[in-house]
Amino acid sequence: MTLYTVIMAGGRGERFWPLSTNKLPKPFIPLLGATSLLQETVARMQPLVPPHRILISIGAEHEGIARQQLPQIPADNFIIEPVGRDTAACLGFCALHLEQRDPEGIMLALPADHYIGETEAYLETIRTGIRCLDSATGIVFGITPSRPETGYGYILAEKPAIPADSWPVIRFIEKPDAPTAERYMASGNFFWNSGMFLWSNRTLLSLFQEFMPQTYRGLCELRPLIGQRADKSRIAEIFASLPRISIDYGIMEKASGLRLVPARFVWDDIGNWAALERALPSDGFGNIAQGSHVLLDSSGCILHAQSGTVAVFGVSDLVVVQAYGKVLVCSKDKAADLKRLVAALGPKEG
Repeated sequence: MTLYTVIMAGGRGERFWPLSTNKLPKPFIPLLGATSLLQETVARMQPLVPPHRILISIGAEHEGIARQQLPQIPADNFIIEPVGRDTAACLGFCALHLEQRDPEGIMLALPADHYIGETEAYLETIRTGIRCLDSATGIVFGITPSRPETGYGYILAEKPAIPADSWPVIRFIEKPDAPTAERYMASGNFFWNSGMFLWSNRTLLSLFQEFMPQTYRGLCELRPLIGQRADKSRIAEIFASLPRISIDYGIMEKASGLRLVPARFVWDDIGNWAALERALPSDGFGNIAQGSHVLLDSSGCILHAQSGTVAVFGVSDLVVVQAYGKVLVCSKDKAADLKRLVAALGPKEG
């Protein structure tokens, strides 16, 4: 069976306003370096999967920028979601496209906007998952917790009596409170849910049939329209009728026979400006700065200057961002709640 990668590049990324906007959301911005998170995700995979086997799932409004950023990806590999319906509909739609190319293919589903350290360890973890897939319904990649994080979902897995590459999945768990997260971290059997999954494409479609019958009926209606000169409005109508639900809720929490492969690499979902502290180097005072800047008598600050110069003097633990003629100043402890500010700004400014 041949490996294909589906990269999910939807989402809006309000927590990175003003650099991330509805027109140019988080996957398409150069948040960690000179290239976008989407470009970095594709580049990481190419030692294992060539460009013609990488599918990019995006919204219609971002097709242009995606093609511009990824000229090496064939035009037919951009899978356009008519509307956003969360990851279950996204991956079901991609499974139909993959079915036409290779009914026996393996799908590796990846978010487009995560930070991954140690590329070779990342690829070796995926290779391990492929080796373990023969004995599993699907593979989930779990991250060993490095802190009692309350913003992530967790996966409880059964540690094998004899050391093994994969662990049986017991259950998925929603974001816990702080004391519960402390217990999870101490137990050694709980992992962060990375949102990275591996299945045979045929198995994924059968899981939709078993656990999401309404979505599966919609996929069956879409199947004959894939790759045809069909009325796009009909595809959009059917797709919009699919339930808005994540693949985690819709399938992974219900399926049996899943196995977890512990990640061997550094990972972070980079959910807001404050998370850059875990992915980028800081100066001797704990400041992280990108672009032209001046930092004086300040500590623990995060700066990003898209153009011009940002100057920070005599402050601590602030996020200061200048982009597209807009300026954000907030305390780091409010960075995770930036959606509230974007909502207050309204659609024109946000």
